[in-house]
Amino acid sequence: MRNRPFRLALIAACSLLFAPAGLLAEEGREAERVSRASALAPGHGAVILSVRSELYLLDELNVWFVREGGSIANQEDLVRFTRSQSALVFGNHTTKYKVRAYALPAGRWRLAGHGVRCEKVPAPDERCLVDVKVLGIGQTVRFPSRGYDEDAPVFEVRAGALTNAGDWGLTARNTIEWSQIPADKARRWERRLDALPDGPPVEVPEGYRLRYGLSPRSYQDDKNRRY
Repeated sequence: MRNRPFRLALIAACSLLFAPAGLLAEEGREAERVSRASALAPGHGAVILSVRSELYLLDELNVWFVREGGSIANQEDLVRFTRSQSALVFGNHTTKYKVRAYALPAGRWRLAGHGVRCEKVPAPDERCLVDVKVLGIGQTVRFPSRGYDEDAPVFEVRAGALTNAGDWGLTARNTIEWSQIPADKARRWERRLDALPDGPPVEVPEGYRLRYGLSPRSYQDDKNRRY
């Protein structure tokens, strides 16, 4: 039994060694939650952000951001924010705002992609292909997903400051579109972090702004199955 910790460490190392390269490079680290200004590490700022979806989510939705000047192949430069559909709630509840505060290193963070069941950030305009089984038969299905290029929205994080990054909504058009978080939804976190000065506003090209609002919708895959 004395060698058990060594064996466990060896197994873990081997699993990383033989894991798919794309998964290691492009899964990204989940953004770290923060609840008070004093918890920020040096060189970090706070971000208020919400992720929503008008599509019923069959699995967790990831929205990725990459730090400008960095690479999606570097875990330190790639961060993901998530939203999931509760199994205990009937219908689609993900159109409701879910505002959280996060700590991020200082820098400019650009929208890189979104995806459900994607093992990596999709390339610009790419869709993830996911192998699923329906009634025991394996099929490859395109799930909601897309990568974005250099013209995507950017929010800036400044050390010791608070950035309201807004709401990022997945639409039935398979796009992530930005809108402001209603004041009453953001107020809780602004009060908790009111010791921090405000960061700059989000830079959002017109084509990425939410046009029609989000309405609960079922999801229809490319095999015409509806969920």
